[in-house]
Order: sequence, then structure tokens, then C-alpha cells
Amino acid sequence: MKICELKSFGVFDTAIAFPGKKRSNNRTTEYFEIEYYISATGKAVVNGQTYDIAPGTLLCGKPGQTRSSIFDFRCYYAHLSLPSDSPYLAMLEQAPVFFQIIDCKAYVDLFESLTVHLLSEGYDEESDFINAKLLELFYYLKKDSHNNLNCSGQFDNNRYGFIQHVLEYIRQNYQEPITLRSLADLVGYSPNHLHHVFRTVMGKTPQDYLMEERLRHAKWLLIRTDKTLSEIAYECGFSSQSHLCARFKSSMLCTPGEYRRRNINNYHA
Repeated sequence: MKICELKSFGVFDTAIAFPGKKRSNNRTTEYFEIEYYISATGKAVVNGQTYDIAPGTLLCGKPGQTRSSIFDFRCYYAHLSLPSDSPYLAMLEQAPVFFQIIDCKAYVDLFESLTVHLLSEGYDEESDFINAKLLELFYYLKKDSHNNLNCSGQFDNNRYGFIQHVLEYIRQNYQEPITLRSLADLVGYSPNHLHHVFRTVMGKTPQDYLMEERLRHAKWLLIRTDKTLSEIAYECGFSSQSHLCARFKSSMLCTPGEYRRRNINNYHA
């Protein structure tokens, strides 16, 4: 079953595409149009409703909508055509047209890797890499769409924006001892409140997110360095080599050593 077809993609900059202009003409969309805004001071107008564009916001345009834009902005974009039997069609149709993203880095990493691959290799609808990235995009859209709908159609950044601060702190300090209490003190909430809101917004606990970040860096070091498991455990914030091995095997279903042997040849090829 075909998931979707990627009609166009890339980075769109209004200053380059429309030099000297203040807005675009109305047009009717033919496909689903995903736009993740990198930098912006403009607005998006969809079916007569105006949305303020800002970095970290995302537009999910639907086929048949009337669209125009007030400049300036820069965004990653992907235009998608989904068959009627796609399992993701209903999700995109029901998603908010415009919403706030919390884990911005996930989208930036996804769009950057997809765009670089497409520009260098071209589009092949049978490509495992491209389809894996599109599935990842649908996963994030489904999660963030649900979070925004739970907040009456628009994410309450004043109420939940502190989650972004927690994510950034974890990404920059994953190697340090981090507890739920220390994260709660960082943003001025109780541990129970932080745990509840974080899980509601992110679909996982702060501890789960921290462990994912530590494992992500451990995988990077295993493939790209010859450091020992003890050194990697220390650099990634694990209490010991055995702690790294236990959590790694639970997540990856193989030991760190097996993961290194399995992937090292592909990396150096």
C-alpha cells in the first residue's frame, strides 16, 4: 500500500521568491502542504483566517483550501499527495491548519536530513530512507496535532512553553546527573506537575526523553569513535558501563558491542 507521494520539497524563502513584494496572490491548494517555519515575521492566510507565523510554528494546508501569505518568512516545505487508502489521510485532514511545535529540533533534524538527501540523490518513491523520513514526519504531526487539538485548536505557548526550555536543557546537559526534581526547579513547577504536563505534551516522561538523548549520543560515539564502553558511559551520563549496556540492550535489542560491529563497516565504507 502506497503511503504518499512527495510532489515537491525544499526550503522556501519569500525574499528570494518574491523580491520586493509584501504578499502573495490567492491560490487554491492541490495537495497537503506542510510548512515548518524557520524564521518569520509574516502571516499565513487560509480560507480567510489569518495566522501569525513565528519560528517553530507549522502549517498543515489541506487540498482545496484558499491560501495566501504575507511576507517575510523562510520555511522547510513538503507537498504531499495521499491515496484514499493511506492510513495517514484522515490524520492530516483532521489536523489543525496551524499549530505550535514544542520539540523544534526534531523537525529541523528531520527536514534537514530529508532535504539534503533529496537534493543529492533525487526523489525515488521506493527509497527506504525517504519513506522512513516521511513516516517520521507523520508520527510527529500526529503527536503534535493531538496536543494542539487538546488545547482548543491552538497550542497555549504561555502555559506549556516551558517544555521547550526543559528539552533544550536536557539536550545540552544529558551527560550530567539530571533528576525530575532538578528539572522542576529549573522551570519553577512541582515535579508532579512537570511530569504530568511533559507526558501530556511529549507522549513520554522527562526521564524517558533523557534516556533517549543519552542513547542517541552513545550510538553516535560507538560508530564514530573507538572509545571504550566505560568512556562512552561516562560521557553520556550513565552511572556505569553496566548501566549503559542494560539500557542499550533494552532499547536496541542488542549490546553496544554488537551495535558497533554491525554498523562500523557501513560508516567507514
